[in-house]
Amino acid sequence: MRVLRGMLGTGLTFAVGVGGFSALVGIVLLIARMVSLVEILQMAGRLTVISFILGVVFSGVLALSAGGRSFGKLSLGFVTALGAGGGLIYWLLIGFAKGFRAWTLSVALANLSLLLAMGSGAAAATFLLARRAGKSLRAGDEVESLGEGSLEATLAERERERASQR
Repeated sequence: MRVLRGMLGTGLTFAVGVGGFSALVGIVLLIARMVSLVEILQMAGRLTVISFILGVVFSGVLALSAGGRSFGKLSLGFVTALGAGGGLIYWLLIGFAKGFRAWTLSVALANLSLLLAMGSGAAAATFLLARRAGKSLRAGDEVESLGEGSLEATLAERERERASQR
C-alpha cells in the first residue's frame, strides 16, 4: 500500500509541476499574443494528464531499478536520468503517433529538448522534495491526516508526542 501511495504521490507531483510550468509558459506566450487562452488550457490539460501517468510509471521504474537500495542511497543523477528517459519515451510515443510526419526537424528537436528537460526536471524536483520530506519523518512514522482543529494545535500535539517518546 505504501508503494502505491508513493507512486500516486509521484504522479501528482509530476502533474502539478509540469502542468504549472506549462501554464506559466503559456501565459508568456499569451502575453506575446502567440497563442490563445483556449490553446493554453488545452496544452496544460494534456501535459498535466500525461505527466501524472508518466510520474506513476516513473515511480514504478525507479522502484524496480533501484535494486533494493534505500531511498537515501539513490543519487540525484540516477533519478534525473530516469526522468529524462521518460521524456524521451514520451517524445517517441508522440512522434510515432503522428509527430514525425507533422514535425519539421527544428520542431522535433525543440520538442525533444523540452520533454527531456521537463522529464528530468520533474524527476529531480520530486526526488529533492521527497528527500526533504524524509528528513522530517522518522522511520516507521505514518503520515497523519488533519482532522478538525487548527494546524497549530496539531503541530503542538505532535511535538508533545515526540518529546514523550524520547
